[in-house]
Amino acid sequence: MARPASFAKPFIPDVTRLFEFRNGTMSTAFANNGAVDSRTLSYENSDLNDITRRQMMEDINAYRYDLDFCRTQLNAPELLTPQESRTLQIRVLDCSHNIRHCQHRIELLDAQARNAARNAAQQSAALNYRPMPQQHRASTGTPGPMASVKRQRILKAADSDNDEAADSMSTSMIDLEGTGTNSVQRLGFWKCRLCTSQKYLDAGANRVPSMPCKWPLKDVSKLLNHFLDMHVEHTPQERCKELGAALAHNRGPFEYWLTRTRAQELDDTSVIDEFVNTLQSGSLPDMLRGLNRAAGAFPNSVSGTKR
Repeated sequence: MARPASFAKPFIPDVTRLFEFRNGTMSTAFANNGAVDSRTLSYENSDLNDITRRQMMEDINAYRYDLDFCRTQLNAPELLTPQESRTLQIRVLDCSHNIRHCQHRIELLDAQARNAARNAAQQSAALNYRPMPQQHRASTGTPGPMASVKRQRILKAADSDNDEAADSMSTSMIDLEGTGTNSVQRLGFWKCRLCTSQKYLDAGANRVPSMPCKWPLKDVSKLLNHFLDMHVEHTPQERCKELGAALAHNRGPFEYWLTRTRAQELDDTSVIDEFVNTLQSGSLPDMLRGLNRAAGAFPNSVSGTKR
C-alpha cells in the first residue's frame, strides 16, 4: 500500500512572509535558507523599547502565518500520517504560546513607557516649582493699617525631649505635693529629687545619670529604670523609697503599666497599694523583679549590673 504524499496540499509556505517589516526598510534579499541578511536592517531611532515592541509585532505576524499554515494542513487529514498530524498539532500549540508571550511583552513595554512618562512629568513639576518669596516688613516708613497684626509663631519640637516638654506643659505642672494622678492613663508626672540631692552632686564625673533629668519622668517604665538602675550613689533603701513616692504620686499610670503594658490581671487593686507601701519601706517587691529588667538586677552598685 502506497504511503500518501505528506504535505501535498497546494498551500506552499511563503518564507518571505516571515520577514516582513512595517518600517519598509527590509531588503528583499534572502539567503538560501530563508534567513535575513542583518546588514540590510535599518532603524530610524535607537530607542530600545520601540525596537523591542516592533520586533514583538513582527514575531506575532510570523507566528500567525505559521499557525495558518499548520491549520490548513490539518484540514486535510487524509493526506497526513498520524505522526505528521501530531507534529502539526504540537506546532499549533507552540505558535499560540509564542503569540501570547509576545503580547505580554508588549503590554509590559507599554506600561514601562507610561510609568517613565509619569515620572518625567513629576520630576519636571518638581524642578519647575518655585516657592513664593516671603514679604518682609520694611524697618522704616509709615506702618500700614495691618501693621499691628502680628503673625503667631509656630513652635516645633526639635527632638523627643522637647516633645516631652510640650506634654509636661499640658499636665498643667502637677504639684508634687498634691494628690497626684489617680486616673488610669499611660503618662504621669514626676521630678526626680535624687537628681538634685547633695549625694548626687558630689558623686563626680562617673555618676549615673551623668546629668540631672532635664524633663520630668512621665512613663512608669522610665521611672522604674531611673531609680532601680541609676543613682547608685544612693543606698538601695533610699532608691526604693524615692520610687515608692513617685509611684504613690502616679498611682493611675502605675495601674495602667501593670494591667495594660505588662498585661497583669489584678483581682484586687489593693495590690498596688502593697507595692507602694513595700517600696516606701525601703524594699523591692518580688513580683516587680519579673516585670522589669532593672528590677530583676536590683540592687546594683554599677548601672546595668547586679551586685
